[in-house]
Amino acid sequence: MNINLQSNIRSFGLKILSLALPDKKRAFRSTVISLFIILLSSTSLIAQITNNEYLPSGISDYYSNNSDTSNSIMLNQVEKNYWLPAVEIVGLNLGVWATHRYLTKESWSAISWNSIKENFKNGFDWDADGYLINQFWHPYHGSNYYNSARSNGLSFWESAPYAFTGSLMWEYFMEIEPPSYNDIVNTPVTGIILGEISFRVSDLIIDESSTGFERVLREFSSTLVDPMKGFNRLIRGDMWKSGFKEKNHDFNAVISFGAHNVFFSRKINNSRTYASLRTDLNYGNQFDVKNHNKPFDYFSLRTEINLTADDNIVGIFASGVIWDNNIKIFNTSKNLLGIYKEVDIHINTIYKLSATSISSQIVNTIDLSSNVSMQNYLGLSAILMGGTNSHYAIEAGKDYNIGPGASGKAGFQFFFKEFGDLYANYKRYWIHTLSGAESEEFVGLLNLGISYNLFSKASLGLDFLLYERYGEYKYYPDTQDANSAVRFYIKHSI
Repeated sequence: MNINLQSNIRSFGLKILSLALPDKKRAFRSTVISLFIILLSSTSLIAQITNNEYLPSGISDYYSNNSDTSNSIMLNQVEKNYWLPAVEIVGLNLGVWATHRYLTKESWSAISWNSIKENFKNGFDWDADGYLINQFWHPYHGSNYYNSARSNGLSFWESAPYAFTGSLMWEYFMEIEPPSYNDIVNTPVTGIILGEISFRVSDLIIDESSTGFERVLREFSSTLVDPMKGFNRLIRGDMWKSGFKEKNHDFNAVISFGAHNVFFSRKINNSRTYASLRTDLNYGNQFDVKNHNKPFDYFSLRTEINLTADDNIVGIFASGVIWDNNIKIFNTSKNLLGIYKEVDIHINTIYKLSATSISSQIVNTIDLSSNVSMQNYLGLSAILMGGTNSHYAIEAGKDYNIGPGASGKAGFQFFFKEFGDLYANYKRYWIHTLSGAESEEFVGLLNLGISYNLFSKASLGLDFLLYERYGEYKYYPDTQDANSAVRFYIKHSI
């Protein structure tokens, strides 16, 4: 790791330890990446990360490295146990319930046999919990259900039912409120996405051949990323057992920082400047489809936060492959068709947005010359459950509208070997409100940008962004808002 990279990492406050010793590089690189992602995630919320660090939140890209590393080998395999995760999920639900019942004394936790019978009798309804609770903390809870099974040796598909079962237990037994339509989607479905990503990221950190402070640091940071894996490693004694260093999956990461200046209502004389921090983590090679044998053998994750003293813009976006294959469109290009599970969460001054989706994407790459290549993509998604804030949702007892919908995205990017990149991307969401103020909600993000290579792993970038939303309401006046922004950043590949 070069001196310039170390100095930039120090500027982020990530002075964990010197990375000078060659045999320690990978250990601390993994730890730095994981801790930085945790830092940004815990600040408020979460992004669709893309394979290319140049693209904005919510816009997927598909440029990846050329590694031939297989993604089918997972670290730290353990013997399958189907019963222990069930016990852990029951214990997790009881622990969370008891905390709210006896410590914080929340009214919804005063359950009884009568409340349970009423929940079964009345069935599902839409709840009125706030945006942050429903769109982030419930999925996080679902990721722990999922990882209870995943960290006990079960596969992706074997672990998924545990997330649904844990959510059903909570909805019917652990609160007096009726079971919720939105929770039974957000908790397990989004939780599976976040769970599988955190499971694999934690595996990148663990090295059972390490000892001393390095081992402690690895186990601690891995547990922060995936608490249920840490718990199971603790009770099995894996945290301190001596093992061999297994071959890690290929991954790459980019850390970016700079300034994000927003022009409210697109007016030059009404603006605010945010400090911008962003991480991009790409696991595997998107185009190496022959090694995508399991779900999420390729995934991308972006976490970003833009801060001022009294406001922030937050994005957490994740996308993982379920199925993909090469297709033939033109003889002179590479083409990819894939199905992905995605979650997008974005909060800015124009909209709060969350969407859990199944996405289909086509990617095309072509070499225009020995120094210039072009990549373009087109994607369509079915939003299983989405949410966005509304001026009128308060009339329905909520702070946002909820419902299914769809999204579409398109973009292109030119790669100049000696210069950098030139790109344009757009993603638009449609959410049909089933709970809230009856409406059709449309949210979009446009990004135009250019980057210039400074060194082999460092570059400067300039983006123009447009945040826009339009609400078509049945019983209220329609709404339309838009902000523009300019973002200047420096980024380093790790």
